[in-house]
Amino acid sequence: MKVLLAESDFNTQNRIRTILEQKIPEIELIDTAQSIEEFKLKIDKQMSFNVVLAEIQFCDGLIFEALEDRIFKEPIIFMNASDLFAFRSFDHNCIDYILKPIEENRLIKAFVKLKNLQKSPSQAFGFGENHSKNSTSKLYKKRFLTKVGNKIKFVAVDDISYFFSEDGLSYLVEKGSNQKSIIDHGMIELESELLDPMKFYRINRSFIINAEDLIEMKPYLNSRLILTLKSKTQQELVVAREKVGDFKKWINQ
Repeated sequence: MKVLLAESDFNTQNRIRTILEQKIPEIELIDTAQSIEEFKLKIDKQMSFNVVLAEIQFCDGLIFEALEDRIFKEPIIFMNASDLFAFRSFDHNCIDYILKPIEENRLIKAFVKLKNLQKSPSQAFGFGENHSKNSTSKLYKKRFLTKVGNKIKFVAVDDISYFFSEDGLSYLVEKGSNQKSIIDHGMIELESELLDPMKFYRINRSFIINAEDLIEMKPYLNSRLILTLKSKTQQELVVAREKVGDFKKWINQ
């Protein structure tokens, strides 16, 4: 079995290599990537590997960014220092999720699980054809895992006023609040996969609003619209000019 390792820390790379060589010699580490860009180059070259062992957070982004625009069927074992990305990982052929620092027995267990799944692929959860079929019947999200400081909690979709992006991160704001909470989903993913389009609308590149929290809309500069929500916003909510017509149809549905 051939492994492509995506890991930014050289010490972690060496530890993983040592574990594989000493404990699972039938597993061959054929190449490594230290960044998202390097990982993209490796997988675009269509290298001959059977599984990816991947860190999630790199200096140049999240590993998911390299997977979302590609047809990628190989199973992935994800690694991360927290469980913040656990739910999202199972949208990307995930067969296991290992917390850092890497424990030897935990890494070995992940590869044992992979070998068992390959023997009985119909039982696999989250990768290959089985994963694709399950994804097509996926319902819209009912709640989001959020992070505020050191606290992690769930927020029901019905309690969310709007989503917004800022400095490369995505946030949600609950109704009746101006407290923002980090979420692990980009605006494109929210708009196209996770949110009910009957309830939520992306008014511009940075904001997605909940129709139930909209109070009024007024004409604005350059044929745009400016919106007011029940929840406070630090920025003006302006509907992009190219979206105004579609937004009016959406709000009048």
